[in-house]
Amino acid sequence: MTDDPKMQQWAEQIEKDINGNLIFVYAKGEKNMAMCGFSRRVMEIFDRLGVEYQVRNVLVDPIIRQAVSAHTSWPTIPQIFIGGEFIGGCDIVSEMYESGELQKTIEKARQTANA
Repeated sequence: MTDDPKMQQWAEQIEKDINGNLIFVYAKGEKNMAMCGFSRRVMEIFDRLGVEYQVRNVLVDPIIRQAVSAHTSWPTIPQIFIGGEFIGGCDIVSEMYESGELQKTIEKARQTANA
């Protein structure tokens, strides 16, 4: 990935974040205190679904955002992971929610995690 030790530390933390949580969101802001509308929308969707999710604020260290984008090859924030898999950003999660696909994806990830 890179020789930058800080970037490598974040890369390792990202792996822990996404593999240690059923739903993980890299957002601008904290859980329930989003600093942008897209991050807020994603958190509102998960809140509406009543599912547990964790958030890491990419604004606390600019290297986090670089490391997450390097991990996914996706330039924008928020970035959402379900069951260790990168799902996408706000638009994709919103579309999945509207169609019912998000709920199915979460349930499938939950079943896989409990298997």
